Amino acid sequence: MSDIHLELTRGWDLPAEDARPQFDVLVVAGDLVPRAERGVKWLLEHVNDRPVIYVLGNHEFYGTDVDRTVEKAQAAAAGTNVRVLQNGIARTGNVTFAGCTLWTDFAINGDARRSMAIAAERMNDFRKIRTNRYAERFRPSHALARHKDSRAFLEAELRRPRGDEKFVIVSHHAPIPEMSVSPSGSGDDPALDAAFRSDLRALMSPAPDDGRGELRPADLWVFGHTHQSFDAVVGGSTRVLSNAKGYGPWPGQQATWDNQNFDEKLVIEI
Repeated sequence: MSDIHLELTRGWDLPAEDARPQFDVLVVAGDLVPRAERGVKWLLEHVNDRPVIYVLGNHEFYGTDVDRTVEKAQAAAAGTNVRVLQNGIARTGNVTFAGCTLWTDFAINGDARRSMAIAAERMNDFRKIRTNRYAERFRPSHALARHKDSRAFLEAELRRPRGDEKFVIVSHHAPIPEMSVSPSGSGDDPALDAAFRSDLRALMSPAPDDGRGELRPADLWVFGHTHQSFDAVVGGSTRVLSNAKGYGPWPGQQATWDNQNFDEKLVIEI
């Protein structure tokens, strides 16, 4: 699941333990709550008996420094069942998880410069997040640089030799150009789509050894951010999936949130 947005949710919670489906690992693909150490605390209170893979979304960084909140979250999770992944991996059983926020390259509309300018003007990400140990405001250029780092990390992991184990990528931002963002995201300007999604389909098809090893695509790629559901096989081998709740419910509402297709009991078998 993703985009739970505890800071903008009233009256929703995970199903009670006796109402939950059987599962081995909980995957949370970002935007649980601002300040990721608070997300770790909430996860430890709600799921403490099995592994949790937690990747930070853009909202985790609101009101804090883009690196410092990762450090605080990883410190809070140290020695627990929660793994906070930022260009990092975790293994449980025969499954390897690789996780990152990912950000975007702003390129899917063919004019990255324009998309970056619109994002800088309209998105809270570039007003509410700091970088360089709080010394400066986080800008689209910083997001682009981090996207490039994450893409390089993911490709390197996909080119590492591996046996029969399964490989799962978890990112917050979307790795495919399909689907438009939710109304709460882009409004009526499609240029903002490029701040939500990149085209990483090249990592979802096998590629020969180019001196860095053969690329074997992930079995599953879980993402969030768009506040929509998505489930399809891309590139012939990678199942790409989003199960995002989005904002809400609001005070006085009952079971009303952005994505009515959100399934709080969704279990994926790989």
